[in-house]
Amino acid sequence: MTINSSFPRIWQNPSDFPADVVLRELENLLRSNPDFWLKINKEGIIVDYKSSRFVNIGDKPETLLGKHIDVGLPPYLREIATEALAYLSEKKSQVFWKEYSYGIEPNIRHVEVRFVVLYEGYIMSNHRDITERKRLESAFLESESRFLSMAQNAADSIVIINDEGIIQFFNKTAEKTFSYDQEEVIGKNISLIIPDGYKGKQNTFLKKYKDTEFQHLIGVGRELVAQRKSGEIFPCELSVGEFKTKSGKMFTGILRDISQRKLQEEELYQYRNHLEDLVESQTMDLKMSKNIAEEASYMKSLFLANISHELKTPIHAILSYAELGEEKSATVSPEKIKEYFQIIDSSGKRLLGLLENLLDIAKLESGKMRYLFEKNCLKETTKFVINEMRLILEKRGITVVLVDKEERWEAEFDYERIQQVIRNILSNALKFIPNDTNIEISMVRREFIPRKTQSYVNGIGIQIRDFGPGIPPEDLDKIFEKFIQSKQVKAGTKGTGLGLSISREIVNDHHGLLYAENHESKGAIFTMLIPCSREGLR
Repeated sequence: MTINSSFPRIWQNPSDFPADVVLRELENLLRSNPDFWLKINKEGIIVDYKSSRFVNIGDKPETLLGKHIDVGLPPYLREIATEALAYLSEKKSQVFWKEYSYGIEPNIRHVEVRFVVLYEGYIMSNHRDITERKRLESAFLESESRFLSMAQNAADSIVIINDEGIIQFFNKTAEKTFSYDQEEVIGKNISLIIPDGYKGKQNTFLKKYKDTEFQHLIGVGRELVAQRKSGEIFPCELSVGEFKTKSGKMFTGILRDISQRKLQEEELYQYRNHLEDLVESQTMDLKMSKNIAEEASYMKSLFLANISHELKTPIHAILSYAELGEEKSATVSPEKIKEYFQIIDSSGKRLLGLLENLLDIAKLESGKMRYLFEKNCLKETTKFVINEMRLILEKRGITVVLVDKEERWEAEFDYERIQQVIRNILSNALKFIPNDTNIEISMVRREFIPRKTQSYVNGIGIQIRDFGPGIPPEDLDKIFEKFIQSKQVKAGTKGTGLGLSISREIVNDHHGLLYAENHESKGAIFTMLIPCSREGLR
């Protein structure tokens, strides 16, 4: 049977699910089962039950709690339960299976009972009413035509053989289970569907029955293995019945493929054995989540403290120098008044930049950022930003070297927003690099998989390398997060940490990539890649 792995299947992969989900699923399965079951501890005391309207063992189930099976169970069940406990004490991973009947004619009920070992030595006794199945088996003896009709449409595989092991009947379910057509098996020996290592047991069974006619071999359910036409061996449950015909005795085998059930039992067994490990793993995950949440909260508080300081500083400067200019306007020189206005202007522009960053963050998070995608030259865009920042660069003696290959760096992008990205990267570099050094900018072309798509695209971009101290390895990706800055920022470098976060969001919206790395010799390298064309992007 081919297992479809495209769905999240809890009993095939219990370790992929939280422990409480698996336990809740197990409880739901047990409670939704229409069968009657008892939970018995290893001393034979009944500790739990689930009632069923199909099975009635005499006393009300609640009166059985706390009683030993020798006292609480009716006589017809005591012997079976005692035998089951003795059997499972040696073979804990097996299932003990038997049938029993209760009641008085014409209201006799037939029940199939299974005993299986649970965790910590507990045993579950599961009782399923099979009166209808028994009625069908009786009907087979009464009428051949009725038998054939019902047998052909039974949910279980039904195979009839004679006392020589030759197949006489093979129903539709058996055809599906074993992948043989009826015509392929009628008249063939039953060994056709028995694995090589088990063929002798079938002959022993027939010989023993014919020689001794041991009735206990009939009507007893057992687990064994069978073989499909493909050679695949699988576990099944077999119940054997007998009836007589003019040509001799016939044996009816009712088989049920239990591959899935055995798989589930094994996985449940494994899950029980590793429950402690799963709980410990879940606890570790919770601790990690708690640590991450606490770190995020700390970083957010740090960000709010920084942004509060950054907003207050220019506001205080504006107010202070406006007040000073008002007081000194009649006594100081025009040059001094001009200096006051220059400081007010600089502080106002700084405040405006902070507010624009906060507005950009809000737009990006709400999806309201608007872009104008047109074919532009990335080289000319970069030159514009360099020229715009020339006074700052010259004041610090920093030279920007643009590695120009005499070709146009064309792509479809929003001219203003990509300018903003380049400006933010250069501004970030200026915070850390010493005076009288260089910044190198070069063009790159490569195929890449954008963050928001699933296939490769042709990309173009720029690499900006500085010759500063570089970025701590653990901060290489964190520096793009909204509320997290590099450890160097914490050490005293001014800034809010919003510029790089905004830049990555802008590049992501272009279906591009923006990342940082350290040069092997010195300094940091920021790489921005965007698709050459937006055709086919969503």
